[in-house]
Amino acid sequence: MEQRKKRARSTVDWATLKGKFFHTFDEEGYVQYQGQIVDLIEEDIAIVLYFDRPTGSPTYHKAVWVSDIIDGGWALYNTATAWREAYGIGLVKSRPKEK
Repeated sequence: MEQRKKRARSTVDWATLKGKFFHTFDEEGYVQYQGQIVDLIEEDIAIVLYFDRPTGSPTYHKAVWVSDIIDGGWALYNTATAWREAYGIGLVKSRPKEK
């Protein structure tokens, strides 16, 4: 029987959402919004910074209920690199451009 490789220990602090990058999705599963959770107010409100989808440039901040992040099925990433690579490895999909 082949022995499984041990998984590398994660050094990511999943006890907080602060600093995590995200994608949100529309009803068809395409990326709707993207950004970073930049701060938490108490345990129930997150301040998020949204990024423009085509350019990745920061656009605006918004207060969001943490329950909406969880219930909304946001995809969360530890690093900007992992967040950007999600498209390339097929974790998320962009809506095709209309002709």
